[in-house]
Amino acid sequence: MESPAAALPPSPQERLRWPDLLPVLAFTILGIILVIALAVGLARLNRPFYRANLGTIGLTAALVVYLAFGAGIAVALRRLRSPLAFLGLHWPTLRDVGLTLALIVPWYVGVGVVTALSGAVLNRGLPVPSNARQLFIQHPQGLHILVLALLVTAVAAPLCEEAFFRGMLFRLLRTRVPVWAAVLLSATAFGLAHASPAVSVALLPVFTYMGIVLAVIYAWTRSLTNTVLLHSLNNAIGTIAVYVLLTRSVS
Repeated sequence: MESPAAALPPSPQERLRWPDLLPVLAFTILGIILVIALAVGLARLNRPFYRANLGTIGLTAALVVYLAFGAGIAVALRRLRSPLAFLGLHWPTLRDVGLTLALIVPWYVGVGVVTALSGAVLNRGLPVPSNARQLFIQHPQGLHILVLALLVTAVAAPLCEEAFFRGMLFRLLRTRVPVWAAVLLSATAFGLAHASPAVSVALLPVFTYMGIVLAVIYAWTRSLTNTVLLHSLNNAIGTIAVYVLLTRSVS
């Protein structure tokens, strides 16, 4: 196995360019604007329906934004002959699954340590609230809400975020700076991308840590499939855990 410093050499035939990031940003921004416009319109047309289905509407809106994000990635990579192979994305093998399962325990140990340190420094020593709770604006009722949440968190988010932050941004940075700097810069961008008024500031170091681990795995294995699987498993576990806790709290 090669070291990260030797990983992901640029292909002489196909290279990413910094302007390739523009369609991704443009499509994502347009998706956000569209979702906001539709939500405002629906709220004005039928406020009782909007309030009663706020949870489903919120998850659907998130899915639409990720679809716009993915469309931007597809447009950005359309000039490549084999975009999936270029990114290192393929159907999971038993080796890929085994690596993911082997990494999940140390992954959570690291997340736990960083979360504790971040809570001590940035959250006055209090536990850091999970961002997974933000998925369920209302108390979830029915398995269809869980399925929709998993479609967002365990399918759309890992595929789109890994393709952009590891498959595109990390590779672009790697052509300009040393691998350690590319890891840190792409991970910082990944962490900041999760910032919002609804997310605790103490969670941003946790997201940055996740970005570091995922970037190192991508550099070492040259496989986006491995980072997608780990990202997806992490999100799925968190989503299911929060769903179970919330449904039990009202039963």
